Amino acid sequence: MDEVTPIAAFSKENNPNVRVLNNGYTLSNLKTLLSVARANNFGVVAINQRSKYIVEATLEAAWQEKSPVICEIAESESKYCNMGPDRLSNLVHEGIERMIEKYGYSVPVALHMDHVQKDLELVDRAIEAGFSSVEADLSRFPVQENIEKSKPVVEKCHRVGVSVELEEGEIGAAGALSDPNIDSNIESYYTKVEDAKALVSAARPDALAIFVGNGHGKYLKEPRIGFDRIAEIWDAIKEYDCPVVLHGGSGLSPETFNKAIDAGAAKVNYATSVSDIFFKNLPEELIAEMDKKAEENDTARRKVLYLFEEQIDGVDSSMLEKAKEEMIEHIKMMMREGFRSNGKADMYE
Repeated sequence: MDEVTPIAAFSKENNPNVRVLNNGYTLSNLKTLLSVARANNFGVVAINQRSKYIVEATLEAAWQEKSPVICEIAESESKYCNMGPDRLSNLVHEGIERMIEKYGYSVPVALHMDHVQKDLELVDRAIEAGFSSVEADLSRFPVQENIEKSKPVVEKCHRVGVSVELEEGEIGAAGALSDPNIDSNIESYYTKVEDAKALVSAARPDALAIFVGNGHGKYLKEPRIGFDRIAEIWDAIKEYDCPVVLHGGSGLSPETFNKAIDAGAAKVNYATSVSDIFFKNLPEELIAEMDKKAEENDTARRKVLYLFEEQIDGVDSSMLEKAKEEMIEHIKMMMREGFRSNGKADMYE
């Protein structure tokens, strides 16, 4: 086993960027959140915070369900959603303070910078903003190069108590997406057990995202999730205390999440279903304007969000409140039925 730096506690003593809130509250890293989840066979949902209204809904749902939760944003989203590290960190920390004051108890929350692929300096910006976790997604490189590029990130983050998720097997692999016989060939694209073990044993991340038929965005048809491959990979890497991560959760059923968690997954990324609820509740004329701008830019609606923040803030407050309530109820339902994380906040110190 290669020598690596064990992850330090995420504390002010180890990391000057850690924010200490009411009653000494600090964020949690993935090592803390996911070790309890695996030991007690539940999953922790990671919701992409594409809007300040999604931040509010995520935290409200977590506090109502007493469920641990991960607030995250991907490298690409941080730009087109105007959710840079400093802004998102402020929104999450301020939101947590409101929840503690409102409910009188704490719920463990991680703040995670997801899919850092192009600009590894974003890892430093996330650490400086007070994030407790990052994902260095170098899965497009061969496994040995993934290892070599990932190890310095893990070393740097572990010294200050920031957890690191790595990825082996590109989520929604390009070859899989273009294969005309994908239904019969899908398993050949799954993350290989030996590659997963090689990356984890050498780089020692705190979580590992894998490809087992899952993909980002909306599924055009029911995906074939490789539960057996999740179990095989978890069995191969459990000695390194590195839980499996399932990206591309939107559109999957609670039963699918249950099976993935039973097989070894502990973190589930969940974005599109929540933001779709948000969009559904905005005025039709505003959505039409957003879609027109997206079409002009040859992109997706979510990728023009930063251009419409002021208009969204000007929407009738009752509509925004309805959007938030629907997001809260959906997240709560998934926490109970899909991730089985409701009530589990009490398991954490």
